[in-house]
Amino acid sequence: MRISPVVYLDHNQPQGRSGRTILKRPVNDGSRTGPGTVPRGSFPAPPTGDFTPLGRLILDRLDRGVILLDRHRRVQDANALARRVLATGNGLGIRGGRFVFLDPAVDDRLTGLIQALAVSPSGGARAMAAQIRHNRSPPYRVLVSPVPPDADERRALLFVLIYGARERRDISSDVLVEMYGLTRAQAEVARSLFRGQSVEQVATSLDLSRNTVRTHLKQIFSRCEVRSQRELLHLLATGPQDL
Repeated sequence: MRISPVVYLDHNQPQGRSGRTILKRPVNDGSRTGPGTVPRGSFPAPPTGDFTPLGRLILDRLDRGVILLDRHRRVQDANALARRVLATGNGLGIRGGRFVFLDPAVDDRLTGLIQALAVSPSGGARAMAAQIRHNRSPPYRVLVSPVPPDADERRALLFVLIYGARERRDISSDVLVEMYGLTRAQAEVARSLFRGQSVEQVATSLDLSRNTVRTHLKQIFSRCEVRSQRELLHLLATGPQDL
């Protein structure tokens, strides 16, 4: 997808065609800040950003976070899921306007990657991968890769992919009916399981007997071509959750 330049709030403010300084309002997480400083945990919200409108529409539908970073670790753009992750400060976030890992050892690896790219931009620096866990929350898996040297992009040095714990614990009944061929009754059972309920809880919430729920579950397995509840949940988690 085409990427166009974006201007970010910094002490050395760039200027637009009219000669006026272009500012972007940072998102404040409520932490204290002094004059001329960037609030801890804040980052510029990209209402336009580097992504084209079509690119943003597509990226915001993904089940993983996407971030573009420049050589100073400043966020050039981020899709909706990535912005939510950054706002939580769960193992990674924004400090002083820069993207950071809260684990110093992992953050040092990112520093090393950036330094290697500064020495040899086309030297084939390897991507880095890490599993991030913070405050007993489910872990994120993060992949940081260099932007290919031949990419039509002047600002972005790295792109970050965030594979997070499933934030959304719901799935549309319409998806279950149209994609997997379930009946409405079967879809409600599958949807309840996807939300994290046990067979007993599904029976209670849908006012069904346990045997009826198990019968529905066998039919769901057959239609979805899976052999266990675990396989079913994995299948649903890796497909679309809404139309």
